[in-house]
Parts: sequence; structure tokens; C-alpha cells
Amino acid sequence: MYKKHKIVLGIIVICCGILSYVFKVEYSVIASDGITVVSIVLAIYMTSFSGLVSSDLDKIINGKSQLGVLKGYLNAAVGIGIINIVVSCISLILKDKMIEIVNKNTVYYIVSAIGISTLAANLFLMFLLFFLQMVQVFF
Repeated sequence: MYKKHKIVLGIIVICCGILSYVFKVEYSVIASDGITVVSIVLAIYMTSFSGLVSSDLDKIINGKSQLGVLKGYLNAAVGIGIINIVVSCISLILKDKMIEIVNKNTVYYIVSAIGISTLAANLFLMFLLFFLQMVQVFF
């Protein structure tokens, strides 16, 4: 991944996590929808990567091949996607366990903040991958 995309990704994750924790956003409300979206996107990533391997992306940009750059973005997106699915499942389990508790504890809101952050990171990486693939311009 390019450095500026890593920086923007870090800023998105940190800002979404902090805002989610401060405002006590309950990720469990959208966790099942998040799992669905991330699962579909992961399937698209897997099929697009297999298509990329057989293509002729050998153009060198800034000392890196296009295939190498796309592989880095896909690896990051898949890793964050898997983390998001795990956190979503944990969030749903915690929600079921805390259904009768009015004042949810700190752990619940930390898990929610991580869920919101990883979902936002996934959406950002999805935008980057589809945008970069469509335009075929690397920043």
C-alpha cells in the first residue's frame, strides 16, 4: 500500500473508533449487515485476485508492479475484513449476553468501536480497490 493511503486508513480507523466509543455507538445493531457486506466483498476480492494473477499487469509504477500494489491492497482488505467478521460475531454474542443490562460496560463499547472502525476501514479499502482498478491510476 502507498504511504498516504496507509495514513488515511489509520486516521479513519482512529477517528471512527474514538467517535464510536465517545458516543457509545452500539455496533451490534448493524453487525449482521456488516458481516453480510464484508463477506460479499471478500468473495469479490478473492475472485478478482485470481483474475489479476492471470492478467498481464507488468507495468512498473514508482518502483512497484501494478500486480504487487494491488496484492498489497487486497491483503490489507482481506485481513481487515476477517477481523471485522470476528468482531461482529463477538459483538452479537455480547449483545445477547447484555440484553437485560441497561448500563453496558466498557468492553462492550470497545468491541463496538473496533467493529465500527474495521467496517469503515473496509469501506475505504473497497473504494480504493474499485477506484484504482477502474481508473488504473495509482497515486
